[in-house]
Amino acid sequence: MLALSGGTKFVRGHSIWRGNYWINAQGFHSREQDYSQYFEELGLQNNCDQGTVRDAFIKLAKKYHPDSGHPEANAAKFQQIDYAYRKLLDKFTNDRRNHNNCEGEFGLYYDQKRRMQTPEPEEEEDDKTYDIKHTAPQHRQYLSYEGIGIGTPSQRQKQYTSYQALRASSNIMDYKVKKVSSQYPEMSMITKDRAAAKKIRTRYGIDRIVDDMIQEAMAKGEFDNLSNAGKPLVQQNFNPYVDTVTHKLNQVLINNGYAPEWVMLEKELREDRTYLRKMLRKEREKLGPLPLTPQEEVLWKSFQERLQDTIKSMNKKIDKYNLIVPLLTKQMTHFPLKLEAEKALNEGLSKDYIAEMKKEKDPPERRQFLSTFSLFGLFKN
Repeated sequence: MLALSGGTKFVRGHSIWRGNYWINAQGFHSREQDYSQYFEELGLQNNCDQGTVRDAFIKLAKKYHPDSGHPEANAAKFQQIDYAYRKLLDKFTNDRRNHNNCEGEFGLYYDQKRRMQTPEPEEEEDDKTYDIKHTAPQHRQYLSYEGIGIGTPSQRQKQYTSYQALRASSNIMDYKVKKVSSQYPEMSMITKDRAAAKKIRTRYGIDRIVDDMIQEAMAKGEFDNLSNAGKPLVQQNFNPYVDTVTHKLNQVLINNGYAPEWVMLEKELREDRTYLRKMLRKEREKLGPLPLTPQEEVLWKSFQERLQDTIKSMNKKIDKYNLIVPLLTKQMTHFPLKLEAEKALNEGLSKDYIAEMKKEKDPPERRQFLSTFSLFGLFKN
């Protein structure tokens, strides 16, 4: 052990900090000299603050980072800058830690004094201020008398007077209880224990109890041989805005195959739309490929005219359906004959295409027989 000036002692195998210098078995070393090279790497002077070091690192990183696209980008240079920045961050962290450790007994004294001045959260909750609770004006029905009471102003004044008396009596009772508990420490501890017990909230406590009861019942065999075991649960959709009588009547009608009028009408309209689309596709199969010949166009237009009566009756049903359907999103538009006809004409199959598909599906023996039969007919002619 060596004694140094100022009462500082040096133990072999250990280092001792003293100001901006540190001492070990190899001699004296300066803290500023160790970090000066890192400051120089970032282009800064010694003893710069952490904010300046950070700004310098960001500026150099944008310049030397290999992914920055800068003409002077260099991966090795960036690694040196990053290493220097990390070392300086460690320096600032150590400085802050040493500064806090140097407070010593004075720091402990101020911490204790600060704790004595600031009450604990439990004590803050116990110290209630018996004052009028403010209610925001937009949350009041009336602005006068704290928004309490109903009726005429005179009636509300009487109600507010009785409310004030009730509030004053409750405040007096709380004050007396608090005064007695302060005189008897045992009572104050009981009240604190009660308050602490109320703060404890057991998560999933009820669920845990229910699970234990279910497991116990299963162990006793109370869930064995149930009447509906293995069957799915019956899901009953109940509308909370409908009374029970109406709900039961609707349920009886549904069980007997009945449904509201708009539901049946919607089903009928969907079937009619599907039928009309199929009729357009079938008529399209009788025509050739696009563009149609004049004769085929006449046939196509005449077929659309024959559908006009059916579409008119269908549109009347749609108007009736739109009047009785309860939801606007369920309403329908009239059947667009022109659009559906164009769609069937463009996307439908022509008679030539259908004939080719039939030929491809025929077996090769049948194709050969048909070809020889056609040749025999030619020779016969």
